[in-house]
Amino acid sequence: MIPQKLRLKNFLSYQQLALDFSGLHVACICGGNGSGKSSLLEAMSWAIWGASRVASEDDVIHVGSKEAQVDFTFMAGGEVYRVMRTRSRNSSTSLEFQVMSEGKFKSLTERKVRSTQQTIVSHLKMDYETFINSVYLRQGRADEFMLKRPSDRKQILADMLALSQYDELAERAKDIARTSKAESIVLENMLVHLRAQILAGEAISPQLTALQSQLTELQGWESRDLDRLQVAEKLQKQYESHLQQLTWLQQQQAGLTSNLMQTDRQLLSQCKQIQQLEATLSQRSQILQDRDRYQLLATQTAELECKFQTYQHLSDRRVEFSHKLTGLQTELKAQLRHYQAQLEALVQQERDLQGILGRAPEIEVAIAQLNLARSVLQEFDRLHGQSTPLIHRHQVLQHQLEREQTKLTAKLEELVAKREQLYLQVQHHDRLLIAAQELDRQIVLLQKKQVYQQRVHEKGLERRDFLERLKIRLADGEAAFNKLEAKMRQLTVPNAPCPLCDRPLDEAHWQLVQKKHKKESRDLQADIWVVKEQQAASECEIQVLREEYRNLMKEIAPLNDLIQRKGNLQERLKAIAEAQQRLELIDAEIAELRDRLQTNNYSREAWEEMELIDRNIRKFAYDEKNHALARGDVERWRWAEVKQSELKNAQRQAENLALKIPDLQTKIKQLHDRLEKNLIDLEVQHELEQCDRALVQLAYDPDIHHQLRSQKQELTPALLQYQELARAEQEYPELQQQVQQLQQLHNVHQQELEIMTNQIAQLQTQCQSLQGDHAEEIRSLRQNCQDWRSQMDGLLSQIGSLQQSQQQLEQNRQRERETLTRIELARHRQRIHTELHQAFGKNGIQALMLENVLPQIEVEANQILAQLSDRQLNVRFITQKSGKKNDRLIETLDIEIADTKGTRPYETYSGGEAFRINFAVRLALSRVLAQRKGSTLQTLIIDEGFGSQDRLGCDRLVSAINAIAPDFECILVITHMPQMKEAFNTLIEVSKGDEGSTIQLVG
Repeated sequence: MIPQKLRLKNFLSYQQLALDFSGLHVACICGGNGSGKSSLLEAMSWAIWGASRVASEDDVIHVGSKEAQVDFTFMAGGEVYRVMRTRSRNSSTSLEFQVMSEGKFKSLTERKVRSTQQTIVSHLKMDYETFINSVYLRQGRADEFMLKRPSDRKQILADMLALSQYDELAERAKDIARTSKAESIVLENMLVHLRAQILAGEAISPQLTALQSQLTELQGWESRDLDRLQVAEKLQKQYESHLQQLTWLQQQQAGLTSNLMQTDRQLLSQCKQIQQLEATLSQRSQILQDRDRYQLLATQTAELECKFQTYQHLSDRRVEFSHKLTGLQTELKAQLRHYQAQLEALVQQERDLQGILGRAPEIEVAIAQLNLARSVLQEFDRLHGQSTPLIHRHQVLQHQLEREQTKLTAKLEELVAKREQLYLQVQHHDRLLIAAQELDRQIVLLQKKQVYQQRVHEKGLERRDFLERLKIRLADGEAAFNKLEAKMRQLTVPNAPCPLCDRPLDEAHWQLVQKKHKKESRDLQADIWVVKEQQAASECEIQVLREEYRNLMKEIAPLNDLIQRKGNLQERLKAIAEAQQRLELIDAEIAELRDRLQTNNYSREAWEEMELIDRNIRKFAYDEKNHALARGDVERWRWAEVKQSELKNAQRQAENLALKIPDLQTKIKQLHDRLEKNLIDLEVQHELEQCDRALVQLAYDPDIHHQLRSQKQELTPALLQYQELARAEQEYPELQQQVQQLQQLHNVHQQELEIMTNQIAQLQTQCQSLQGDHAEEIRSLRQNCQDWRSQMDGLLSQIGSLQQSQQQLEQNRQRERETLTRIELARHRQRIHTELHQAFGKNGIQALMLENVLPQIEVEANQILAQLSDRQLNVRFITQKSGKKNDRLIETLDIEIADTKGTRPYETYSGGEAFRINFAVRLALSRVLAQRKGSTLQTLIIDEGFGSQDRLGCDRLVSAINAIAPDFECILVITHMPQMKEAFNTLIEVSKGDEGSTIQLVG
C-alpha cells in the first residue's frame, strides 16, 4: 500500500484537510503533543479497515459536527484504489470502494458495508492485524509483534507470505480425499446390494413356474363369473323395465286419488256456503229497517257534535281568564310580602348602624396611636434600606462560596469514584488478554470449518442436480422399455403383422423382428439398471454430505457469538490501556482538589469582598429585632383605619335609610287597599262574565249527547249485515253452477281410477314372475371379475419382473467385478490426497517456508540491532522446542534476546533497549517481506517511540531508517522531538488552533 492522496472532513481534530503524498519518499510528520499527528495515520487505517483507537464509532467525528468523512487514494499491486468512508453521529457508516480504470474510478462497492470491507481486504491482501504488526509501528504499540503468542506470530508471518494458498490446496486435497472415501463407501454399499441381487436371482425359476400356474387358475374363475354376469344382467334389465312402468302407474294412481279427494272437499265447502247465503237472504226486511234507524241517529249526533265544540271552546276560555285573575292576585300578595320584608331589614340595619356610630371616640384615639407607630417604623425602614444591599451581597457571596465548595467536593468524589472504577477495570487486564487469545484460536478454527462447510454445500447441490438428471433419464428409459414391451406382446398374437409397417410376417421375419426387439429390450434394461445404481450411489453420497453438513453447522454455530465476544474483549482491552493513562492524571487532580478544599484556596476575591462587607454592616446601628417590634406596633393599631372607614360608611348608610323607610311604608299601604277592595284587573273580570252568559244561551246537555252516541254504537252492526245481504244476492247463482260442475268432474275421476288399479295389478304379477331384483348379484359378480383381473395383472407384473431379473443376473455378476475395480481406485486416490493434505498443511510446506524466511529476518534484525546498540544486543528465532515428553518436538515461534551478559527475558530490558529491539525486529520483518517477489509491503510508518532514546540512540535510529529507505516506496516518521526533525529533509508540520488541526508541507 502506497499512499497518494488523503482528504479529511470533521475527522478527530481536523475539520478540513487535503494532503498529497506524491513525490514523498521519506518524510517526517512533526508537531506538538496532541496536535493531531497520529490522527493522519488513524484516518488511513479507519478509511480502509474501519479501525481506530477510539472506543465508540461516533468518537471519530469532530466535536460539534454531525458527520465525519475520510477520502483516501492509494496504490496496491500496481492498481490505484480509492476508499471513502463516512460516519454520521448516532447513525450508520457508509463505505465506497473504487479502482482506477482507463483514467476513471470504477466502483467495486458491494450491497453491504461488511461485504465491501471483505472486498477491500481481498484486493489489498492485508488485514488490520497484519498492517499494525508490519507496516504501521503505532504509538505505544511498538512491542505488538513481540508480545504476541508464538502461534499468532506465525499466523502474521503466514498472512504476509500469502501462505493461505497452501491452506486452500490442503482443503482441496482434503475434499478430494473425503469425496474418494465417500465414493468408496457408496461403491461398497452398491457391491453389497449387487451381491444380494445375485443371491436373490437364483430362486427366480421356481417362483416363475408357481406364478404361471396361479395365472391359469385365475383365468378359469374369471370365465365362469363372466357367463353368470351376462344372464343376471339380462334378467335385471327386464325387471327394471316392468318396475319403471309400475312406478309410473302408481304415481298416476296417487295423483288421481288426491284430485278426487280435493274435488270432494271443494263440493262440501261450496254446499256449506250456499246454506249460509240462504240464511242471510231470509233476514232481508229486518236488515233494511235497522239501516234506516242508524242513519237517523247519525244525523242527530252530528248536530250535537257542533254544539259540543262550541261548549268546549267557551269552557276553555272561561278557565283561562279565571286562572289569569288568580295569578294577578297572587302577584300582588307576593309584592306586598316583599315590601314588608324590605322594611323589616332596613329597620334592623338602622339599629346595627347605631351601635357602630357609638364607638366614634374610641376609634379617634386608636388612629393617633397608629400614626405614632408609623413614624417610628419609617426610621427603621431608612436604616434597613441602607444596609440591605450589603446584606444581600453578603448572602450572594456566601452562596457563591458554598456552591464552589460543593462543586469541588462533587468533582473530588467523582474523581475518587472514577479512580476506583479504573482500578477495578485495570485489574482484569491479564484475564481478559488470555480470554481474547483463546477466542482468537477458536474463531480461526471455526472459520476454517465454515469454509469447508460451504464446499460441502456446493458438493451437495452438484449431487442433487446430477440426481435430477438421472431421474429424467430413468423416466425416458422406462417409457421406451414399456413401448418396446407392448410391441413384443403384439408379436405373441398368431399371424401378428409387423409392428413397424403392418405387413404380414413369415416365420423367418418373425424370428428376426423378435430377436431385434429382445436385443433392444436387454439394452434398455441394462441402461435402466445403470441409472438406478447411479441413483442409489448419488442418494447415499447426498446422505453422507447432508449428515456432514449438519454436523459442521452444529460445530460453527457459536462462531458469530465468539466474534462478538472477541470484539467486546478488544474494546475492553483498549479501554483498560486508556484507563491506565488516565489513572495518573486523576491521582494528581485528586491531590490538588483536597489541598484547595483544606486551605480554602478557591474564589479568593469572594472571600476578601465578604470580609469587607462584614466591617461595613457593623458601622450601621440597625437592629433587626427592634425593626420587627415597630412593625408589630403598626400592625396592632391598623384596625383603627378599618374601623374609621366603617364609621364613615355607617354615617352615609344612616342617611340613606332615613329616606328609604317612609317610601316603603307608603307602597305597603296602597297594596293593602287594592286587595281589600278586589280591584285586581277589570278587563279580565269583564271577559269572564261574558263567557258565563254565552254558556247559558248555548243550552248544551252532555247526558243527551252521550245517550245518542250509545244508541248509534249499538246499531253499527246493521251496516255490516246490509253489506253481507248485497254480497249474498250476487254470489248465490254462481255457487249453484259451480256445484254442478264439481259433481260431473268427480264421476270422471272415479272411472279413471278403477282402470288404473287393474293395470297396476297386472304389472305386479309380471314382476313377481322375474324372481325379484338382481342388482346385488350383478355387483357381486362384477367385483369378483375385477378382483380376478387385478390378481392376474399383479401376477403378470411379477412374471415380467422375474423374467427381467433372469436377464439381469449375468449383468449383475459383470458389474460386481467392475465395482471391485472402482473401489480399489477410490481407495488409492484417497491415500494420495490424504498425504497431499498433510503436505500442504501448517506442519508441511508452510512450516518449511517459515523456517526458510525466519533466518533472513533474524539476520536483518541483528544487522539493524547491531547498528542501533553498537553490537551489544542480539536476537534469535526458535521454531521448535521439546515438549513435555522429550521424544516429541512442538512447532513454535519464540524470540530469544541476548546482550554481552547473556540471554535474559524481554521484560528485563530497559525502555530504550526494548524499543530498539522492537524497532529492529519490525524493520527487519518489513524489509525482508518487502524484498520478496510479489509482496504488497511497500510502505513503512513509524509513530513516536523515540522519547525513550538518548541523543546517540536517536541518531542510530535515523541511520537505520535511511539504510532501509531504498526497499520502500514511502516511509513516514512521526515525532515531536526537535533533534529528530532536523534529520529529515521533508517535513509535514502539524499545528492545532481554535478551528482544529492544520498542516504545512516543508521541503
